[in-house]
Amino acid sequence: MKRPAPRARACIALAAIALFIAPATAQAADGTVVPLPPAAARATAEVFFSPDARTDQAIATAIGVARQRVWVAGYYFTSSVIAKALRAAHARNVDVRVVLDRSQATLKYSSATFFHNQAVPLWINARYPVMHHKFVVIDADTIGFGSMNFTRAGAQQNAENFNLFRRWPQLAGLYAKEFKRLEEESEPYRPGMSFEKASAGEKAE
Repeated sequence: MKRPAPRARACIALAAIALFIAPATAQAADGTVVPLPPAAARATAEVFFSPDARTDQAIATAIGVARQRVWVAGYYFTSSVIAKALRAAHARNVDVRVVLDRSQATLKYSSATFFHNQAVPLWINARYPVMHHKFVVIDADTIGFGSMNFTRAGAQQNAENFNLFRRWPQLAGLYAKEFKRLEEESEPYRPGMSFEKASAGEKAE
C-alpha cells in the first residue's frame, strides 16, 4: 500500500490573529475560567499532524536549544528520541523535570526507569484515575501540547496533533504553574513503587 506524502507542518505568525485569540479563555485546575494570555507580537505556532510530520524530532529539537528549563507532563512516555533529548538537556545543567501518570511506574517499556538511571528528576502522579496531560514547557516562553503522547507510535503511526508555541511567555507561564501543581501532588519515582489501580469505570484514555 502506497504511503501518503508527508504532510508539511504549518508555521503561523500569531500577531496576525492576536485579535481573534485574545478573548478566548482557559480552564484552571480549580475549575475557574481564566483569560487566555494574549500572544506577543513575535509569537509563532508550529502545528504538527502525525504521522509523517516527524513530531518527535521537532520536540527533541526544541528541547535541544533549551537553556533554562524543560518541564514535561505526560500520560504515556516511550519515545527514545525525546527521552535522549531530555537526558542531553539534563547533562548540560538545564532544569529538566518530568511528571508521568501512575501507569508509567510499572509499565515494562516506560521511560521511567531510563530517567531514573540518568538521574533526571521524575515524579509519578497518582492523584487521578488518569493524569492525561501531554505538554512540555521550555524556558520562559515556549510551550508545546496536543493530543500526542510522547511515544514513537504517537509520532509515527497514529493520527495526532501537537503544537509548539514560541515567544509566548504568558502562555508558557500558565502551563508552568500547572506543572508545579502536578509536581507538588506527585511522588518522586522509585523503582518498585506501585499504586492501587483505578477501576475500569473510572479509567479512560
